[in-house]
Amino acid sequence: MAYELRVGQGQLFRARSKKTDRSPDMTGKLMLPNGVLVYVSGWRKQTQAGEEWISLQLGNPVDQQQAHQSAVKDTDEQIPF
Repeated sequence: MAYELRVGQGQLFRARSKKTDRSPDMTGKLMLPNGVLVYVSGWRKQTQAGEEWISLQLGNPVDQQQAHQSAVKDTDEQIPF
């Protein structure tokens, strides 16, 4: 069973590869209060004083049907028979 986000929850993971310097350092998903699942991107930044912070950007809604099919496919590939 795949992990399902609740309203107001999200997750960020370290990006597997950065194609350019402007590519996000982290990517993930966030469930908005209206029940829409959106992509999230994050960039590690540093202030002039040396404090680290993360800049976030919300992206397009996740295609729920495609996300479900992907989860089912991943589960099917883990079954040894």
